[in-house]
Amino acid sequence: MKKYLVIGFIVILSLSVLASGIKFSVLTFYTTDLQTGNSNIWPIAYFRIPLTDNIGLNVEDYVMSTHDTLKIGDFQIMEPTYWYASYRSGGLKAYIGHFKSKHALTRRMYLLRVGGFYDTTTGAELSYSNYDYDLGIRYDWKYSELAAYAGLLGNNYKLYLYASKGDKLSLSTNMLFNFSKDLLNSEIWAAAAYDVDLSNVSFGIPTILIGGNFSFKVFDLSAQYAFRPNTNAAKIWYDYNDPNKAGYPLQDFNSLLTYKINGRDSIGVRANWNSNLSMPVFGLKFSHGDLSLEIGSGDLNGGISGTQYITLNYSNYFSIPLTTHPIFSSPTRSW
Repeated sequence: MKKYLVIGFIVILSLSVLASGIKFSVLTFYTTDLQTGNSNIWPIAYFRIPLTDNIGLNVEDYVMSTHDTLKIGDFQIMEPTYWYASYRSGGLKAYIGHFKSKHALTRRMYLLRVGGFYDTTTGAELSYSNYDYDLGIRYDWKYSELAAYAGLLGNNYKLYLYASKGDKLSLSTNMLFNFSKDLLNSEIWAAAAYDVDLSNVSFGIPTILIGGNFSFKVFDLSAQYAFRPNTNAAKIWYDYNDPNKAGYPLQDFNSLLTYKINGRDSIGVRANWNSNLSMPVFGLKFSHGDLSLEIGSGDLNGGISGTQYITLNYSNYFSIPLTTHPIFSSPTRSW
């Protein structure tokens, strides 16, 4: 499989030399357990090929994930994680292919969310937005699933409704509010989600999420709470490295109080709890730019097997623009 990955990257990079306008970028997350030496490296590669000022081809690949292969005669090449064509013109956007449909307002801490869309889609999506509203519809032909969303946008708020129909009818709402007064800046997010079994329609308590971030001078406090009333209710969705995801708990609480020393350095005190824990996990977080060291009383990372009490985390992004303009447009304009 590694051979196919290498071949795939060589082919795409070779095409980038021939086709003007391609941009190659890599975002990588590094996590190391300083007690055991176990580590997790998660690179994401992006290839963007602008054909015109409005139309582009996109390839995104989770390099360390399992890949299917495409066979052409005796030659095999990996199938990237996502591949799709995109169209953008003003507030109008369209996607077709195999892509991640991203519409969620609650991915603020640990990338945890309730409701919204953050789904892998094989199909097409069309959306339109302006300063007042945001509308979108998509169809996944692999699972015969239709989905739509509508949002109201204001200076200090965003309100969204989502609906998708597959085996179940999934309904949800996401909300985001911003408030500022003097030296206090605050952001509040909330969500509710409910899945309806169409073969036996009934309604009950939805899965909910509420959280906030409050900044005052050199202090920053973030906290959130999610509650899933039962295992038949809508899921709480977790990021791959979220330490709270084990067993998919019915309740989840996260908090982080940070003291900002300067623009790059900070010290934070963390407290996490979920239904699988009798006591919260407490921890300290020391950050310097994209580098952070965390020390805790329990598991700090769900992406590495075992329990991590001391972790070193680093993220890195680099981008290589190979040309400054789309393939079929004037060199004076960029996509």
